Amino acid sequence: MPKLKKIEKKAKKDRPRDVEDYAFKSIIISALFSLLCLIISLFFNGELISITINDNVIWQLIEILIRVFSILFFFLFMIVIIGNYKELTGKPISWKTLTFVFILSIIQSFLDLKVFIITLIGLIFLTIYLYLIQ
Repeated sequence: MPKLKKIEKKAKKDRPRDVEDYAFKSIIISALFSLLCLIISLFFNGELISITINDNVIWQLIEILIRVFSILFFFLFMIVIIGNYKELTGKPISWKTLTFVFILSIIQSFLDLKVFIITLIGLIFLTIYLYLIQ
């Protein structure tokens, strides 16, 4: 009977290390996705790439959606990175950090008013949602 208790105690001691490894992997994967979304956002919002053909409304709508969602996903992945890092250090996300990432996301959409308004509304909803599930 005592051998089982020792094994159970050992399994409990190994768990925090597994959680830390998972958090580090999550940080790395989220950083890669965040970087990918940032690159897509810079190409489309910086107007280096355009998929509009002869002012077709459908292609313009698709391009606006690509611009907006790349910014929103960048914001979401950055918050995941910061949240996992802060969880490892045992501290909550500060409002300064959240505001910095929010402003960094808004800066990406300054060239187009439609993208700016939709992104601003989306970021506000995402921030409220993340605050409520915290």
